[in-house]
Amino acid sequence: MTGTRNTGNQFMTASLHVTILMADHCSSTSVSAAMEFLECANVLHCYALKHQHPLPTKPFRLTTVSVDGLPVTCTGGLILTPQQALRDIEKTDLIIVPGFMFNILSVLPGLDKVISWLQDHAHKDTYIASMCTGAFVTAKAGLLDNKTATTHWIFSEQFKRAFPKVQLKTEQTVTDDGLMLCSAGSTTGSDLLLHIIRKFVSPQLASECSKKLLIDSSERSQTPYVTTQFKKNHQDPDILKVQVWLEKNIQQPIVMDQVASTFGLSLRNFIRRFKSATDHTPIQYLQYLRIERAKHLLESSKLNFDQITQQVGYEDVNSFRRLFKDRTGLSPSEFRKKFEVKSSVPSS
Repeated sequence: MTGTRNTGNQFMTASLHVTILMADHCSSTSVSAAMEFLECANVLHCYALKHQHPLPTKPFRLTTVSVDGLPVTCTGGLILTPQQALRDIEKTDLIIVPGFMFNILSVLPGLDKVISWLQDHAHKDTYIASMCTGAFVTAKAGLLDNKTATTHWIFSEQFKRAFPKVQLKTEQTVTDDGLMLCSAGSTTGSDLLLHIIRKFVSPQLASECSKKLLIDSSERSQTPYVTTQFKKNHQDPDILKVQVWLEKNIQQPIVMDQVASTFGLSLRNFIRRFKSATDHTPIQYLQYLRIERAKHLLESSKLNFDQITQQVGYEDVNSFRRLFKDRTGLSPSEFRKKFEVKSSVPSS
């Protein structure tokens, strides 16, 4: 990139060179979305300035690459053909690393060449934007150490264990820390791409792209989408029995001292073993169970929240309402409006 960078209302005199990575088992949606969003920005920018002389410069110059320049097979079997190989890119302004859907943990060990390439370009002050689980690739390269990042919430615990130096912000859909940018789940790739347009061109162009592509440009959070993972693949059969019992008796008042006694455990030993097996204290685990059950009832039933509160074993509606909002980021009515399962037949 050479020339003047846009600072809002001023025009650009050079395109930002964006290199979009393709790799076997990557998400084809990540690749195509990046290409289509940024080309949309090119079209709208040039159309808005069509009477300018000389003709306006496109904001983004796009290049696609794979490790060896050969076609790649994406998740689902779609084959994509890149324009170049990694070795052909000596300098670029921005690299977009695609997501890898649910394959990332098995694919990551085979991406050493990509990781070395990212490290090389990071030393050249290249911006690197990781979409969804692409953050695992950038993190393995050591480029997210001591930086804020995000990734798909399903993989947040694995990410934290693998990369403890990264400041993971799972609730955020987009993070921007110096040269490193990340987005969360696959649909939040649109948030990242709009952020890139906003950052390197202008807020006005990002707004126009969101309108033309019918994409909500308002700030979002992953929190409402997070489902608690109740760990049961541990080696403590007594605690597993307690977990099953809690699920079956969630609607009644539960006192943990009595639960421990019922299963022949001292309270202190019960709490220690439960936390070791499930990664949660018994009280936390019960709260998460009740919140997940309440979420299901809000999505699938017409029960009001007072009734739902009783069904999940809480007595104080206001207390549970506060707990629900703290955990999901939405009030019960907002959650129902967002996720309620509606009839597939539209009303007339």
